[in-house]
Parts: sequence; C-alpha cells; structure tokens
Amino acid sequence: MPDSATKADTVIRNANVITMDTDRPRVQAVAMSNGRFIGLGSNEDVETFIGPGVKIMDLRGKTVLPGFIDAHIHVLNSGIRHVMAADCDLPSVSAIQTALRERVETTAPGQWVQGFKFDDTKMVENRFLFREDLDAVSTFHPIMVSHRAGHIYYLNSMALELAGFTRDTPDPFGGRLGRDPDTGELNGVVYERAIEPVRFGLIPSDTPEIRREGLRTICRMLTQAGLTSVHDARVVRDEFVTYQEGRDAGDLSLRVYALMYHPHFQSLQEAGLKTGFGDDMLRLGGIKMVADGAIAARTAYLSEPYVGSDCDHGILAMSAEEIEENVMEMHRAGFQVCIHANGDLAIDMVLNAYEKAQAADPRPNPRHRVEHCTLVNPDLLTRMHRLGTVATPFCTYVYHHGEKMPFYRRRAAAMDVRPAFLP
Repeated sequence: MPDSATKADTVIRNANVITMDTDRPRVQAVAMSNGRFIGLGSNEDVETFIGPGVKIMDLRGKTVLPGFIDAHIHVLNSGIRHVMAADCDLPSVSAIQTALRERVETTAPGQWVQGFKFDDTKMVENRFLFREDLDAVSTFHPIMVSHRAGHIYYLNSMALELAGFTRDTPDPFGGRLGRDPDTGELNGVVYERAIEPVRFGLIPSDTPEIRREGLRTICRMLTQAGLTSVHDARVVRDEFVTYQEGRDAGDLSLRVYALMYHPHFQSLQEAGLKTGFGDDMLRLGGIKMVADGAIAARTAYLSEPYVGSDCDHGILAMSAEEIEENVMEMHRAGFQVCIHANGDLAIDMVLNAYEKAQAADPRPNPRHRVEHCTLVNPDLLTRMHRLGTVATPFCTYVYHHGEKMPFYRRRAAAMDVRPAFLP
C-alpha cells in the first residue's frame, strides 16, 4: 500500500467492493488518486488517505465491481450509426419501415438513408428484408439497412441501380448477391464483401461532427453499462483521429485498444509504429482482417455443408494464400494480428498462417487473435493453446444469435461451441 502521506482524490467506503483478488476478494473501502487505487481495506484503513477536498462516497453497503472490459466490440462505428441511421431493432417489417420513413423525412431526395441493428429472427415475420419492403419506404432515396451481425445488407431498387448490380452481375469473391429463386432477379439482399462497392464507394463519409457526436453517444451508453475498457474491433483512419480529438477534449471516457483495419497496415508500418504504441486512454492494437462470414448470416466458412444443404459451406472472405501472406508480413513487422474467423475451416486456415509465421520468425508471445472463434473442435483448441493464440469471442452472440445455432447442429455435437463462450 502506498505511503499514507499520499492523499486520495476519491474515497469509497461502507461498500461491498469486489476486488478480483482471491487472497482478498472483498473489502469495505478503497482510496483512489488520479485514476489509480492507492489504498483498500476497511473504512479505518483508508482514513489516512483522506485530505482536504477529497470526494467521499458512502455507498451504504452497495456493491462495487471492477470496470468491465469488452475485448471485441465495434465502438465508434456503433456510436456513429446511433447518430445518423435508423435503429431497426424492431419487431416487424412495418415498424422498421416507419423508422426509415422518419429518416426519409429529414433527408434530401437522392441522398442515402441507412438503418442498422436489423435481425430477421427477432421479427414476427421471421424473414429478411427485400427490395420491395424498402421500395415501399422510398423510391427517391437509396436505402441500405445492415443486419445486426454486420455481414448482410439490404438495398432498395435505387441503391441496387446506383451500385450497378443487375441479375447478370456475377457474385464476387468473398460475397454473394441474393436472388429470387424463381426468377433470378436480385431481391436486395447483399452478403459479405459484395457490399464493398456500396459501403466504400457510394456511401458518403461521415462528417467530423457526426463522428464526434457518435463518440460522445457511445461513450455515454457503454459507461452506463459498466464498460471502462474496450477493444474496438475495426478502426479506420478518420475514426482514430476522432478518438484522439475526443481524448484531448475530454470526451473519451473509455480506454480504447484500437484494432486497425488492415488497409492501414502499410502506412502504420512505414511510420515506424507497431502494436502497443499509445497511452492509457488510446493505444494502437492489432491489425484486423476478416477471413469468413458470420454465424447469424449462415456465412461462416465450414468444413461440412450447412444443415439443409449439400453444397453451402459459407463464404470465405480471404483465400488461404492471402491470409498467410498478410499474416507473415504483419507478424514480421511486430504487429499483433487479429482475424475474424467463425467457422472451423476458416479458423484452421488462420491457425495455419499463425503457425507458419511463428516458425519462420519466432516472437515471444505475439498474442495473435482469432476474433469470434465460434465453431471449434479439440484439435483447433490444442493448436491454439500450443501457439498462445487468443480467442476473443463476441459474447453477445449468445444473447442475440443463440436461436440460430440449429443451423450448426450436426457439428455442434462433435464441435463444442461452449469453449468459445465459457471460461
């Protein structure tokens, strides 16, 4: 314990403080200075840290928990969406249409209208949105709605036209265009990387003002939920700038470990940066890539076909060669590598790349990660343990997408999904 001459700026007493220390799991009081604990124990133990101007909080027996850390969450992007997109976490198609129409009323014709957090399994209709549903909202605005999983998108006819998508457009590598099974016409559903021409070519960039408001919004929301540290699982340049501005302005209440989107790797490398650069509030994390799709979208890349199909293994967003080449370069540059992989075959490809990189250029504890790491088996877990690879499951899958697991039931018996979600 620090010298009692050190004075606290905040003291909590008469509390049930959970310390996470097995030798001393609970204490009655704590003293803090400049965001650090300087004393703990009984009310009497921290009395010596109290000086003039100290803030004393008498909790009258209430419980104090350590701040939560979310190791995979899309932080700033979610905040931005809350500012400029319609929240489509609603129980019916008609309710979603109403929310989108409210956005249409404040958006000039020809400008994009967006929605997010849509989940087909949480609606009474229990189905996807189709172009006709969105055309009923507006034919004068391009509309894009994203699924809560972040791997499926829904476009109206105007958006499809602007993207140049027609019934003759082939599915790109790493993506797929939804089609009416009877006519072959596009139905407005866009899977995985097929949306890239829209997201990165047609959707206007968010303004600095929207990004700053998004940061304030998401910090407020996550702080209220008890989060104090986050790993933002895909950060682009403008978002990193907003984080720095928020830190300097006092708007950043979360400690952020930023997983930088992989197109920024070369610039970071050329600047002489690597994982770990930063301070207590904002730190450069790993490089984020995406190897396959999502559990909720039935696009995770599996070794066996999905239930109900003889040939649908999901979608591979990167080839094995592309994964290995990128991992080798990032590993040698001193970066942590963080690859989204849900299906067992995608996880296998990622581990192959990690094994080859570590064999070619051994590094002590590089802590490469498998993001989500959902459908695993004993062999994959053994290899991860041997490599020291970190699994970072997206824990909200259990809440939001648990009912979708029947699509995986044949392998769920042999491929226990629990290790991805339980300690």
